[in-house]
Amino acid sequence: MIKRGSLIEVENTKYYDGGQIIKVFSRGACLRDCEMGEQTEIITFTGHVIKGIVSQIKYFYNRDYYLEKNVKEVLSIKVH
Repeated sequence: MIKRGSLIEVENTKYYDGGQIIKVFSRGACLRDCEMGEQTEIITFTGHVIKGIVSQIKYFYNRDYYLEKNVKEVLSIKVH
């Protein structure tokens, strides 16, 4: 179970003429509770709402000992 507000990555697949397949991966905060492989909506850091299939749970830090840090305060910092 992935909780609402968690940072996740969603995948969108686009099919074009000629057999071209393009996969687009977007990261953002989950807008509702979901599971891996399920379609959901995220809100990106720029404020866009995107639908896609949950591909991975992405954390702000890439080391296990940083996972307990609260990331929401860091993400709310804006440069003027």
